Amino acid sequence: MEFLRLATLTYLGSLSVRELAAIAPYAQELMLPAGRRVLLDGPFAQELVLVATGRGSVRCAGETVGELGPGDVFGTLAPRRVAAYPTATVTALGVLRLVTFSTRGLRELGRVAPDVLRTLLAACEQAPDLPAKRRRPAAAPAGAAAA
Repeated sequence: MEFLRLATLTYLGSLSVRELAAIAPYAQELMLPAGRRVLLDGPFAQELVLVATGRGSVRCAGETVGELGPGDVFGTLAPRRVAAYPTATVTALGVLRLVTFSTRGLRELGRVAPDVLRTLLAACEQAPDLPAKRRRPAAAPAGAAAA
């Protein structure tokens, strides 16, 4: 992946040209059409995934629990997990452009440039948790009075 394209990602823009150039060989860009699902317990289970453009719906245990957009980070290697359920899926709501890092690629990056790997993970740590306005509210318990 071109390192300058990495600089356009919300949380990677603060990285230096040297850091972006070191990360670029380990990044892969993936475009998903609307409706395509990414299983967090499937092919992306051991990856770090950054949302570059587009939106995705997060479903856990059959329920929509949130939405992802540019700047969000998911995958089991993400500093913070999107969901507590290992079977979460992300479904593209429109064209969704992702930047992915495999476990193997991150392990290799850590071997050749451990400081750059730490910088990448620290930048991803800046991604906010799903904001309340993007989460689906929990259902009120049966018999609870509306406020």
